[in-house]
Amino acid sequence: MSGPALDPRVTSAVSYMQRNLALPIRMSTLAAQANLSPSRFREIFVAQTRMGPTQFLLGLRMRRARLLMEGTFLTVKEVMTLVGYNDPSHFTRAFRRAHGVPPTALRASREATAPPSLGGRSAVLGEIPQLANRPTLRRIGQRKTGDPSTKCA
Repeated sequence: MSGPALDPRVTSAVSYMQRNLALPIRMSTLAAQANLSPSRFREIFVAQTRMGPTQFLLGLRMRRARLLMEGTFLTVKEVMTLVGYNDPSHFTRAFRRAHGVPPTALRASREATAPPSLGGRSAVLGEIPQLANRPTLRRIGQRKTGDPSTKCA
């Protein structure tokens, strides 16, 4: 037996939040899009998600921030902007509250556990012979240094 059906107004609001994390999102705007008063929208949202829309949005932003900090080389400021913050100290406090560490500490721990480099290629690529010995890419028309066929007569 399954639980209650999801309210399409809530799923629409959640989808909007996910697509617009970098933008300021007002709960009154979400309520208006759902044709509900802000108080009724919050009541329905809490019944469906067990948290208010503001807390839900904060959770979405912090999860995305963590994914970006762990999976990209974006700076903290770039991540902060992508998840809708414009104040570094506010972002850092929210991140620490959500994840227990500041974003820079998370990045430092990720870099400390990164695989060692093998001449500019990762250890993972070094373990795959056809990738480890792959020639480096050059621009078309770029000459190799020391190539006898490119010397002038």
